[in-house]
Amino acid sequence: MELKEFIQKGYSINAQVPMVETREVDLHELMKGQSVENCESDVIDSWNSDDKTRYDVIDSDGQVVSGYKTTLFTDEDVREFIANLPE
Repeated sequence: MELKEFIQKGYSINAQVPMVETREVDLHELMKGQSVENCESDVIDSWNSDDKTRYDVIDSDGQVVSGYKTTLFTDEDVREFIANLPE
């Protein structure tokens, strides 16, 4: 499928950008016996991870058509996937 037709048919692309969040751990709650996972509080810092951004192709009904274990990581991957969509 051509990119123009892809757009006209209402497809879209979502970018899954890996992020890292740093959260403060409430030490008072930890001392009270809470698990460390339950002591996480507000995000105090965040940044993009060095992991690859993944791309999902979404049809006009909002369904992921590229699969949930996507292998679309580059411009070339995305364009090739679009080119192979049935018209």
